[in-house]
Amino acid sequence: MPTRTRPVAVWTPAFVADTVAATLGHANERGLLRAVGDVARAHGLLLATVEEWVARARAVQAAPVPPGLLFCHACDQPMILVQLPGCAQLYLCAPTCGRAPVPAEAVRDAVAAAMMRRKPHLVPAGRTSDAAAYAPGAMLRVSIGATSTDLHITWRTAPRQLTGPLMSMAQRLHHARQYSEGHRSRAIEVLRTGLIFTDPAGHKLALDTATAQATALLAELTLTNGDPQGALPWAAWAHRSLRRLLGATSPQARTALKLLATAHRRADNHKEAATCYSDLIRYNSEAEGPDALPTLAAQATLALVLYDAGRCGPARRLLARTITTHRHAHPQHSGGTRMVAALDRMRATCIDKHHGHQAGFDE
Repeated sequence: MPTRTRPVAVWTPAFVADTVAATLGHANERGLLRAVGDVARAHGLLLATVEEWVARARAVQAAPVPPGLLFCHACDQPMILVQLPGCAQLYLCAPTCGRAPVPAEAVRDAVAAAMMRRKPHLVPAGRTSDAAAYAPGAMLRVSIGATSTDLHITWRTAPRQLTGPLMSMAQRLHHARQYSEGHRSRAIEVLRTGLIFTDPAGHKLALDTATAQATALLAELTLTNGDPQGALPWAAWAHRSLRRLLGATSPQARTALKLLATAHRRADNHKEAATCYSDLIRYNSEAEGPDALPTLAAQATLALVLYDAGRCGPARRLLARTITTHRHAHPQHSGGTRMVAALDRMRATCIDKHHGHQAGFDE
């Protein structure tokens, strides 16, 4: 039986704002796609209608002020961008606290004016018409009072220049991948600009795969720059987000988990790295089989992590078993040579350090 829609007459700005707010609220628990469906059914709306409202509220290019910056001064909730057919864009708080809608264009102009008064150097030459788009580089939070010009601004203690503030996250991901080889620093800045309001230590996860994958790429580039501690929170957030969005055994989530494990290993967090690699072995085994190359590679790396942590007995036994499985399952694959060399180094180190193991205990 087809879903009925409400008459257009009841689609007031307040109704749209509350619908969008409810969807985004549920999205952090169930994912955006499920949240859209749940809210659409609850309100008797077409799925496409709710999708359109949410997309408009979250679209960077269409937003007069970058999403995540504006809050209602009365109820301290994020402001929702609303645009009904044939009407100008409006900002409302969510859930609705009874205040009148605020014209979005007037808010944009007020934010831009404040930016040009206080931090004009953060707006590139020739881009003054987009001054509001650069506001998150200087403003941490803008609370809107009774009118569009009644702004309560919290300024950043360490302002920063933004790179491509009008890009969508999918565009950022594409550009950062292009820059990642020869212009890594620019790639990092492109990603950081899009994630400026993201707290990787917080409980809110990515609502879409583009954001989660952009975060994973930021962690990867940060790790390549030799900063495992800086990469860790982004890698963990990316993995949690992709696991919820796509499932723990999805290729994207497993790649993010491998990245997280690598970051922990390079930060000498042996216990956390071992846990990640153990999880990766399980998920690779479920997705591709216990004898698949990704599964065996994770097992071999886990053995190295255990050895680095001083657990040479379990490490040597695990690596020896992995080598045996690899020889039977992939006799033509060259990876076995590296594993044998690693096992030989482990044995030689144990002998040099007089660990007192019985000969052949890992055979």
